[in-house]
Amino acid sequence: MRLMQANTIYGRVISPDALEFVWAIQGKDSVIVPAIRGEFVLKVKPGVWKLLLHTQTHYKNMVIENVVVSDGKATDLGEIKLIQ
Repeated sequence: MRLMQANTIYGRVISPDALEFVWAIQGKDSVIVPAIRGEFVLKVKPGVWKLLLHTQTHYKNMVIENVVVSDGKATDLGEIKLIQ
């Protein structure tokens, strides 16, 4: 993955064709981005976020709680394994 910008959450899934989009939620704020070849980058405000990884029908959607984004930092979620 390329060098990430500050205040971002990024990651990738092991099954790249399975992930459709990622939705980040913090209170009343939300950001949604499409996945491209299983990779995603969300530009967000600093704080604690909840992510919903929306998958194709033969995989289970996944929720990742308590993703912390510090001001000026990129948060790397690494490789994420989806469940069929």
